[in-house]
Amino acid sequence: MFLWANGNNRMNDVERRSELRRFLKDRRARISPADVGLAAIGRRRVRGLRREEVAGLAGIGVSWYTAFESGDAEGVSEATVLAVADALRLSESERRYLLTLTGRAPIVEELSEPSPLLKETMLALTVPAYIITASWDVLCCNEAFRRVWGIGESEMPFNAIERLFLAPQARTLHGEHFVANIRPVVAMLRSAVGRRPGLQNLQSLRDTLLAEREIRDLWDAYEISDPLAPNRCTIESHIGTFSYEALTLANPGETSGLVVQIPDEVSRRRLAQAMTKPA
Repeated sequence: MFLWANGNNRMNDVERRSELRRFLKDRRARISPADVGLAAIGRRRVRGLRREEVAGLAGIGVSWYTAFESGDAEGVSEATVLAVADALRLSESERRYLLTLTGRAPIVEELSEPSPLLKETMLALTVPAYIITASWDVLCCNEAFRRVWGIGESEMPFNAIERLFLAPQARTLHGEHFVANIRPVVAMLRSAVGRRPGLQNLQSLRDTLLAEREIRDLWDAYEISDPLAPNRCTIESHIGTFSYEALTLANPGETSGLVVQIPDEVSRRRLAQAMTKPA
């Protein structure tokens, strides 16, 4: 069986292998023979590609791929994992997810205290910015972020999902944009839970989100994104409609970083005007 990175315990190994099986079967089911230039011959009992078709596309044996999809293969190489990723036409985020599930990519430990340089950089920005972990705990933020989201200094630190998407006072800011705004967050959380199945805070976040039907539908779509990936958002803040793209200054796979909300021109002017007034 796979030896997972960073000393995860046996229960986590079982959970990770289970996620590997689920992920590969789901992605195989999403591809039709025509998508990869294969003829659909005979009656097909499964949706998408058969295991032997994936094996042929990846250039590996059928028995080996079957074991791989079952999570029982040993000595899997990164090149072979990437060949399977190519056969399944995975996105870059999905490829990194597969590498992590197979133990071929390291899991970086979460940042517990931001460096002075990172914190000073955040404070110097005139647009909303904050430092966050892959568990969505906001460690600190600047004044622009507080103004847009209506966050008091006494509320630090806080969990971004619980505070910015689920807390009643913040939920109203999303209005009709709620589903669009939280869709990329759900994809990021799905990825984080799969990468770190033993983290109880991630499990708790997932359970909290899944209490809502509209979020469960997004979860069931099984979209995967890198933790802390760039995303777009539109909210109805007290300064007016605020539209931005959130960018994370961190390398792919890292579990914490500086998130900067870059507003569109209209939102930038509204924010600049609001910042001249007392908080």
